[in-house]
Amino acid sequence: MDDPYLILKLAMSGVIGAAITAGLVVAVAELGWMSAAGRLQRANVKKMLQSLSPLPPNIVVSALMVPVWAQIYATASARAPMELPIGAATILLAFLAADLSYYWEHRCAHRVRPLWGLYHAIHHSSDAYTVATAYRVSFLNQLLAPAFYVPWILLGFEPLLIIGFQLLAFHYQAWLHTELIHRIPCLDAWLNTPANHRMHHSRADRHRDVNLGAILMIWDRLFGTYARPEDNLEYGIPGVAPPRSYLAVYTEPWRIWLLQK
Repeated sequence: MDDPYLILKLAMSGVIGAAITAGLVVAVAELGWMSAAGRLQRANVKKMLQSLSPLPPNIVVSALMVPVWAQIYATASARAPMELPIGAATILLAFLAADLSYYWEHRCAHRVRPLWGLYHAIHHSSDAYTVATAYRVSFLNQLLAPAFYVPWILLGFEPLLIIGFQLLAFHYQAWLHTELIHRIPCLDAWLNTPANHRMHHSRADRHRDVNLGAILMIWDRLFGTYARPEDNLEYGIPGVAPPRSYLAVYTEPWRIWLLQK
């Protein structure tokens, strides 16, 4: 039987694949740049490996949660009062909706202390800023973050669209986590770029909770959380030393949760 969503699935797969490819290309270029600059020292390699260490449990938990969230999304879709037809307008609206959900999930992960301690502090606990940092994400994120996208499905959006743009928002983050790419004046004002996202990881108090968007910066501008790119930044959590061991990568966020104001 023909799949009515085949073209949409192929298109979404292509866009998500392009985001993943961009991250891989930047990662390879970054390694070459660091090697040429003499920055691939043992300490820096350890920091990158620490950032990559949450990836295996993340993959396992994500795989386990796929059927759970698929059922939740299917149930929400069945209870929607209407079904929005798939077209150029709804695809654009779904993209904006998913991007907005990412912003508010991200903002809540910073502002709601239990969420910060449970799963987001780990992402900011490193003083290194490389593509590996993009994957320094707690597996607990997969248990909670998808809930922020359910309202759009309840409003009648095709779940495939929302899930696709949710995945795009996540994989888009990889190429942002690098110091290799400097400012991009034609993009920095309205899109999330490495220069914008470096501000988000700055350990300076004045930069706390800024540039929270996934792909677009319009939500940060609208809700007052946008900060223009600056240079010579230091990364990490203000007042908190980066974890020294692989175990501390997992346990330190809980201590941060208890100590952070």
